[in-house]
Amino acid sequence: MARSSSVSFEAVEQICFQLLSQGENPSFNLVYAELGNKGSSEIVQRYIDQWRRETGSAFFRQRSIPGMPDELVSAADSFMGKVWSLSLQQADQLLAAQRQELEQEREAFRVRLQEADDRVRQLEAAMDNAARQVEALEQGVQSRDSTIGDLRNQALEFLRQREGLESRVKQLEEAAEVREQKFAAESERLTRLLQTDRDRYNTSLKDEQDRSAQERELLLKQIEQARQEKLSEITSMRQQLANREEREARQREQADEARAALREAVSKTRQIETSLAAAEGRIERLQTQLKTASEAAHGKESAVAAAEARARAVEEVRLAETVRAQRAEASLAEALAELALRRKQGA
Repeated sequence: MARSSSVSFEAVEQICFQLLSQGENPSFNLVYAELGNKGSSEIVQRYIDQWRRETGSAFFRQRSIPGMPDELVSAADSFMGKVWSLSLQQADQLLAAQRQELEQEREAFRVRLQEADDRVRQLEAAMDNAARQVEALEQGVQSRDSTIGDLRNQALEFLRQREGLESRVKQLEEAAEVREQKFAAESERLTRLLQTDRDRYNTSLKDEQDRSAQERELLLKQIEQARQEKLSEITSMRQQLANREEREARQREQADEARAALREAVSKTRQIETSLAAAEGRIERLQTQLKTASEAAHGKESAVAAAEARARAVEEVRLAETVRAQRAEASLAEALAELALRRKQGA
């Protein structure tokens, strides 16, 4: 990203002349370093290009070679001006093309990074939803576990009530058995009394036996009725207990289903974590590619420096041509002097 600062053309011009006087090529990196890495890179490069154009124009405009024909000087200046202009145009075109490529690559990387960020946000949202579902399922499991505990406590209470009822029935049966034993003992006693005094108490014994039979039948009916009532109550309690056990089994099945759903949610959460790790890996690869592109950009800056070096070589060739032209001028002057001397001698 270009940085803005108040960098003037005069400061860039002064640094370029200073580097040139030190025998250095005033490239962008050297000039930018002398400026303290301040200012916009585009503005600094534009000032450097402007200095090169103005310095070359001034050089060709002010250069003159005494004694050399004006046509030769003009032709040499025109040739070197074209060489200088072509060098600058080639360097400008190469720099513009490289900058355009870098901008395109940076835009592509920015789009990829944006897509990766969007994907990461989507995965984070999905993971939050899964976490909320897991929490809801855990709360449901806890609620069902509490319900199962309550049902188990109720079942234990019903079992205690059934045990109490069975104990009460047993007590009633024992009481009936005691009463039967008492009745049997009383029957034996009466039989013995009737056996010893049969003639005198025959009618009374028969009436007593009939009355005893009726009382026994009534007692047996009462005992049977009480037993049937208790058996009915026990059957009802057993049915209620069976219903409770059936509901408890259904609750256990629902709890098992909830646990299975919880395991599935945990599995989905792990898959989402795996996808998130893969997305992070892709982000790291994109960052590596961005670093590679940055290194390539540095390489392209080196290419620009090489182009500047080629321009400097052209300048050196131009200087060598100037020296050769000066030597040719000196040789021409010597030849003219020798010709004039010979003309004087011939005269």
